Amino acid sequence: MTCPEMKNNMAEAIFESRPLADEARKHIAECAGCAAEFAGLEATWKLLDQWQAPEPSAFFDAKLYARLRVEQTTVPASFFERAKAWLLYSSNLQVRQLAAGALAAVLVVGGGTFALLDHQPVPVAQTSATVRDLQSYDGNAQLFQQLNALDGDEESATGASN
Repeated sequence: MTCPEMKNNMAEAIFESRPLADEARKHIAECAGCAAEFAGLEATWKLLDQWQAPEPSAFFDAKLYARLRVEQTTVPASFFERAKAWLLYSSNLQVRQLAAGALAAVLVVGGGTFALLDHQPVPVAQTSATVRDLQSYDGNAQLFQQLNALDGDEESATGASN
């Protein structure tokens, strides 16, 4: 038997007041740690068996009822304190469940609204018109041919007028 198994058996033997198995007795005889723990548990249990609960005072009931009357006649100061007392101390447990459900719904709706309002599109980097024109010129070989053709037409037109 191992020490963890022995600890489980010790608790069962002491709490249920049944005798230990032969294997458990053998383990206690061999293992000093388990023997010390078993002796400590037995001593504690015997002390608890000897303990007597103190008797309440003769005026306990009278004092309790007097305090209850005072608390019943005292009205909480504000509406919120009365609502809190009613929610905490009423016997209707369904109110707490409804309040928890309503709070969860408010949090979901509020969180969803906040997430939608907080979403901002990512700004696109602005480029100037000159840069866009140069980029389109670089990518279009046909445009260069047309410009060269126009350039050639201008030279022939200025040369003919001279």
